[in-house]
Amino acid sequence: MVKQGHYASSSRQQRARQLKQHHQVQADRVIEPTAVTEFLLVRYHLTQGKQQRPIVRKTMQQFLTQWLALATTAETSNWSLTTITTQTLQQFNLQLPWQGYAIINQNWTRFQAFLTKEVPAVPLQARLHVSATLTPAAWQTLLSQQLAVNALLGLFGQSEQQLEQLKATQVESLQASIQTATGIDWEKVASLLAPLKNNEAATSRTKTWLAQLDKLAVADFD
Repeated sequence: MVKQGHYASSSRQQRARQLKQHHQVQADRVIEPTAVTEFLLVRYHLTQGKQQRPIVRKTMQQFLTQWLALATTAETSNWSLTTITTQTLQQFNLQLPWQGYAIINQNWTRFQAFLTKEVPAVPLQARLHVSATLTPAAWQTLLSQQLAVNALLGLFGQSEQQLEQLKATQVESLQASIQTATGIDWEKVASLLAPLKNNEAATSRTKTWLAQLDKLAVADFD
């Protein structure tokens, strides 16, 4: 008959081996910081992209790619959603038609929820953190401000000099005209923002995507 002491010792050794194997599996899952963007793009496709229409999926993937490009060069493990989202909208500027912004607006709540859940879960040696999330009202204000800036740049020009000369009162006035109590007045936005000019430097895939966006009407976002 096996003695209890021997059994207990064997059981402890088995648990120790299992714990070691568990830690080894976890260690093997750790990815390099350079793989963060690809990891999160795959996660987005698996958790949200599969359920989206092709034009929505393409637009949100483009937005996420640019968002991550800015986030991963921030030299900090604490990603401010407000700061990075503001910078991302500014990066797109007039390069994205109003229909693209409308799609992002429709998907913003789920997009932000994805980031707050998935970014801290990325298996890095030093984990990432997400802060400064946007309330629905703050998001609408941020988006309407960018749309107002885009409209003014389209009217006066897009140079850095012109951007610096835009007065806050001009932006605020136009912003107020396109933001309603329930959201963005996309009919007003569509009338203010002209269709994008053909970008010769864009890839054929990007041109196809932009052409598909251009076909969407205000009624598609009701």
